[in-house]
Amino acid sequence: MPGDLIGKPEDVVRDALGKILYLDYEGDEPCKPERYVCDECGRPFVVEPVVQYKVRKEDEALDFAEQSSSLLGD
Repeated sequence: MPGDLIGKPEDVVRDALGKILYLDYEGDEPCKPERYVCDECGRPFVVEPVVQYKVRKEDEALDFAEQSSSLLGD
């Protein structure tokens, strides 16, 4: 199912810093809204994927934004 929703990259070309320069997907594009007919009642309906991401702050012990850190707590 996840591969159907977002696609499956087949060939990824990156530059020296890891930035993606080219991306080729295997098969179709990521899933778009699709029409179906209910097996039970025969009425048509549309299925439209909705992707949500939940963001939270990383634990300070795992935040490597600074080049140095103290092993001692504050």
